[in-house]
Amino acid sequence: MRATRTALAATAALAAAICTPLLAAPPADAAPAKLADDFNGDGYRDLVLLGGAHGKDGRVTVVYGTSTGPGTRVQTIHQDSPGIPGAVEQGDDWGFAATSADLDRDGYADLVVASPGEDVGDIQNRGGLTVIWGSAKGLGSGTVFHSPIAPEHAGSGDQFGLDVVAGDFDGDGDQDLTAISNSRAGAVLLKGPFTRTGRHGGWQSLGGDYGYLNASQLAAGRVTADAATDLYILGQDLQAGSDLDMRAYFHRGGGDFTRRAGVLRVPDDGGHQVGGGQVTAIADFDKDGFGDLAIGRGYEQPDRERGYVTVQYGGSTGPNTVRKPVKFTQNSAGVPGASEDEDHFGAAIAAGDVNGDGYADLAVGVPGEDLAGKRQGGMVTVLLGRAGGLSGTGAKAYDQNTTGIADAIENDDYFGLSLKLTDYTRDGRADLLVDTNEQLDNTRWGMVHLLKGSKTGTTATGSKAFTVNSLRLTYKTLAGPFPH
Repeated sequence: MRATRTALAATAALAAAICTPLLAAPPADAAPAKLADDFNGDGYRDLVLLGGAHGKDGRVTVVYGTSTGPGTRVQTIHQDSPGIPGAVEQGDDWGFAATSADLDRDGYADLVVASPGEDVGDIQNRGGLTVIWGSAKGLGSGTVFHSPIAPEHAGSGDQFGLDVVAGDFDGDGDQDLTAISNSRAGAVLLKGPFTRTGRHGGWQSLGGDYGYLNASQLAAGRVTADAATDLYILGQDLQAGSDLDMRAYFHRGGGDFTRRAGVLRVPDDGGHQVGGGQVTAIADFDKDGFGDLAIGRGYEQPDRERGYVTVQYGGSTGPNTVRKPVKFTQNSAGVPGASEDEDHFGAAIAAGDVNGDGYADLAVGVPGEDLAGKRQGGMVTVLLGRAGGLSGTGAKAYDQNTTGIADAIENDDYFGLSLKLTDYTRDGRADLLVDTNEQLDNTRWGMVHLLKGSKTGTTATGSKAFTVNSLRLTYKTLAGPFPH
């Protein structure tokens, strides 16, 4: 069984963050991949769907890109696939989280699949990251990178890989990985470059400035104006006092990346984690050259605030704390709908430029929305960026009764359960992918909708739908139906 991530379950000791010897530089003619999710190097982004991470069905499904978006070539990968280390086992959670980057600088993006429940030898739940290497033919063989954290108690691991993101965090030009560790370290940096023989450029803990970092989710992107990748860690410092509200901890990319450089309080949550998809995103909503942080808080319980999204704008050194954060609910001006119990506004978010105007926009999942007489049919609201920042002006909502979107609103569809905004058609406008909890038949459940970006924003015209047994959208998986 997969262990639950709690503070009491975090038993791994924080080992000294001593780097292994650096690897030799790649050949001078090596050119990194231009796109972090182009696994076959054809210039088009490939779509990754995660499915069945709980139980014995952990796998990823890759839909390879074309000039018109995800095409007809589909590849399914699991731990029983040729060249993939390990074996399909109960509770491995292979596919619990994933990311992608060109980790060996060979010109092809590589897929990183986390399995935090993986047992290694006698150590239960040690976890690991499987890098599946890209090539001209697409994804092929894989290499596992295990947790560098030494267990504190015999047989007890740190569930390495509860979340994982990629980027050049130390600013040396190589792609690195940062992954959540269920230990005092909280999160661990694995430095690039990586090799197919299992070597990499060393590791460091990110927990040195915390009493006890309990990390929940990671968001990587460009906040400051330099080339290094910055990071926000959504979580709590369990030894920082009695205030259990979540925090967004900022780590600035570069030589001091492992040191905490800022802290933002995320109120009204009472320490509860969300139950939906990705709820953090870094994007430049006001086009001032600095990345802003959006956080969705869709978790609700009696006597607490209904779902919301908050945006903290960025500055030259990180979060611009002089500028007050902006909060959006379904009662905000221009935002479709109305704030109601169990709508779960903000249960998932995604950022991208849907209309090509240079301002990042924000898609917000509202999977608990009751529509057309159906309970929890769900919808997605797209807020537009502009000079001055994100606004409800011109916001639009989409659901399964929107003309052009496949299927129809039904009870417990949870349309908007998980989201992604990415330009799959290479036209400069981000396309919106929307996950559902659709029950298709006795053997298939889950439908992912693709709505294209256009000059006027997200459009349902020409939308596509993908159905794969027990699939889950993008780089997040869910524990089951949305909590209510």
